[in-house]
Amino acid sequence: MNHRDRGIIKYSPFLMPEHRKMLKELREKEERTHPYYNDEQQYEEWNRIIFEAMEFASYLSIQYIHNYRLCCVIGRVHYYDQPNQTLRFKEKDSGKIHCIHVSSIKDIKIAPFSP
Repeated sequence: MNHRDRGIIKYSPFLMPEHRKMLKELREKEERTHPYYNDEQQYEEWNRIIFEAMEFASYLSIQYIHNYRLCCVIGRVHYYDQPNQTLRFKEKDSGKIHCIHVSSIKDIKIAPFSP
């Protein structure tokens, strides 16, 4: 090994706490998910799936965007407010109720393990 070679220290970056914070904020900003714009045909299909799930009390899997993050919830539809385009959704395991605006939904599917 050469006396000028500093080994691993040579390749490790020196970051101050301010730099780490800025890099973390930059990474979070890059990972943000922006709202999707769905067409009327997609909304009609989701309405059909929602009303079918309400009728037969089956579980749904919903992917939606909350605070620029993609969230996935499995549960049952508690209430669907069609004029305001809001869906109240009761989570399967915890029983927590989520209020989801239809414009923030990315995908709705009938859960494969519905009883």
